[in-house]
Amino acid sequence: MVSRCRYSVLAEKHHKSVDQVALRWLIQRGIVAIPMFVHKERIIKNFNIFNFELSRDDWRGLLSWIPKRV
Repeated sequence: MVSRCRYSVLAEKHHKSVDQVALRWLIQRGIVAIPMFVHKERIIKNFNIFNFELSRDDWRGLLSWIPKRV
């Protein structure tokens, strides 16, 4: 699994939270994400993932951090 601190580089670049970057990465991959938050502020924050997109360089960076299976 990609470490949380590695997402922080992209979070800072896009002015988003680590959670928002992780959700955006899933959405761009076509994976349905169902975050389980009950607080109104967190729900609103999670909907704010549609106003940015991860670039190819962002993707390469994320994929390079995932360990390859042997």
